[in-house]
This record gives sequence, structure tokens and C-alpha cells, in this order.
Amino acid sequence: MQLLPSSDREHRCQYLISLGNSLREAGIRTKGADIQKFLGESAAAYREALTVYTKDQLPQDWAATQNNLGATLRDQGPRTWGEAGKGQAITAYELALEVRTRDTLSVQWEQTMSNLKIAKNAREEMK
Repeated sequence: MQLLPSSDREHRCQYLISLGNSLREAGIRTKGADIQKFLGESAAAYREALTVYTKDQLPQDWAATQNNLGATLRDQGPRTWGEAGKGQAITAYELALEVRTRDTLSVQWEQTMSNLKIAKNAREEMK
């Protein structure tokens, strides 16, 4: 993930988000041990992007990245982490909702709320 210097914030984040998206898709579509590898690397890419897309400086990008991280953790949960992964996914969605409010970003709020409900339901099914 060191292909772009950390000083090139805009391009570095675009790269990390694209990388996270691609690795998540690979994790969903693959089988076996590679699932954990791809989804883990996807989560790592999103987490690194969150160090560049901060809530204070770029709140909407930060919230979108939290939502993407939540989706990856939700996908990873049943495959590798179990309930702990679901809890982390829920936390990521809840963080995204700090920015994606019903009043300011209603479409994104609705999307994140839907994802949050799916993650919470999946966690309940695991109990």
C-alpha cells in the first residue's frame, strides 16, 4: 500500500478505497482460505484510508469509508471473526451515521441504516 506517498492525500485515498473495494469483491467471490486473506486486506485498506479521510477534514468521505469498512467486516464476520466481526461492522456503521444523518444526507443515511440493520440481524442470528 506504499505505492503512493502519504503526502499525496487525494490520490492515495482514491487508491486505498479502490483497493479496498476490489479486495472485498475478491473475498466475496472466492472460496477457501483466500476469503480471509482478501477480506482482511480490504478492511486494512479502508482503515488506512480512514487515517487520511478524517471526520474533521472530509466528513462525507470518512463516513462513506466507514460504511465500506462496515460492509467488509459484515462479510468477514460469518466467515472468520464470528460475533466480534459483526460487532465491529455495527460500530463502523454507527460511526458513519454520525455524519450521514437523515436531515443532511438522507439517501446515504438510509443506505447505512439498512446495512446496520442487516449486521444487527446477523449478529442476533448467531446467538
